[in-house]
Amino acid sequence: MERIRRAADVARLPIDVPAERIECVELPLDRERLRNHPVVLPEEPSQAAHAYRMLRTQLLQKIRYHRLRVVGIASAVDAEGKTVTAVNLALSLAAEPNQSVVLADLDLRRPSIASLLGLAPPKGLSDWFSGQADVDEVCCRIEGIARLVIAPTLAPVAGSSEVLAGPRTSQLLNGLEARQPDCIVLLDMPPVLLSDDFLTISPLVDGVLVVATEGYSKREDLMRMREVLGSTRVLGTVLNRASKAERRSY
Repeated sequence: MERIRRAADVARLPIDVPAERIECVELPLDRERLRNHPVVLPEEPSQAAHAYRMLRTQLLQKIRYHRLRVVGIASAVDAEGKTVTAVNLALSLAAEPNQSVVLADLDLRRPSIASLLGLAPPKGLSDWFSGQADVDEVCCRIEGIARLVIAPTLAPVAGSSEVLAGPRTSQLLNGLEARQPDCIVLLDMPPVLLSDDFLTISPLVDGVLVVATEGYSKREDLMRMREVLGSTRVLGTVLNRASKAERRSY
C-alpha cells in the first residue's frame, strides 16, 4: 500500500482547492427508463441488488482497513460490464449511510456512464481536460441520491492517452478528493489490453476491481491482464452474468 500511495503522491500535482462539498448541477433520474437497462437501484429487493450490497460491504472493509481513496474498475477488453459494475457499485455505496462516493468516467475513448444513466449535464470531463471548466462544473448529482457525485465524459476525447498523461488528470483527482471529504473515488477505467490509457493512469489508483463476464471473457486475456497489472493492487474480481447464483433464502 505504501509503495502505491507514494507513486500516486508523486504523480499527482498539488492543486489549491478548499475542503468543501462539491456544488454542482442536480439532475433527475428517469427510473422507468432504467427498467430496460442493467442499472440496479439500491432500494430494489432483487437478487442483483443484494449481490451489489455484498460487493459494497466487502470492498468497504478493504478500503477502510487499508485506508484507500481511489479505486479503479477495470476489465481486460470492452463489453465485459465494467461500466455497469462501476455505476451499480457507486449507487450501492452512496446508499450506505456513512459513505459518500464520486464516480468519474475516465474511459475517454468510449465514455458511457452518462448515456447509461440517461443524464445530460451541461459540461463533462472533456471540458475539464480542455481547460474550459473547473471541477464543480464537470460534476453532477442525481436527485434523491445525496451522497453520490458523478463526473461524466460526454463525448470521446481525441488523443486520450496523451490527455490522461497530462497534469489535468492528477489535478482532477486532487480536486475531487479535496472538495468531497471522506469520499471514495471510483474510476471507470479504460480496458487494460486495448490501449495504453490504463497504464497511463494506473499509478494514480490505490487498487482496482477486476470485472469479467462468464461466457465472454477469455482466459488468455485475463492472464495477459494479470501481467499488465503488475504490482497494481487487485482488490477483488466481479463475475458478470454468472450461470450459478446463491438462491437460498435468508
